[in-house]
Amino acid sequence: MPGYNRAELTAELKVLASSDSERAPQEQIEAAREAAGDSGLAREAGPETTALAGERSEVLEAMLKVIEASLDAGAHAVQVNVETEGDSPRFDGGD
Repeated sequence: MPGYNRAELTAELKVLASSDSERAPQEQIEAAREAAGDSGLAREAGPETTALAGERSEVLEAMLKVIEASLDAGAHAVQVNVETEGDSPRFDGGD
């Protein structure tokens, strides 16, 4: 099992590039990859998709930076899928 699957939190971000932007679609995707790479949490998951894996706060912070970089570069949208690993006390419904 890859370490990615054992992370506390994972996020997959898919950049939906815009052809109406001043920047080319590939530049929009690259802006997201650069922001993700700067976090140290990223790995490529597909042509337009980047995965982030790690501690919850780190992944959420990096995710916002990737979204911001994508939109600033002219992307139309960013699809996000966030998953937590195992049973988190925050989500168990009881105290």
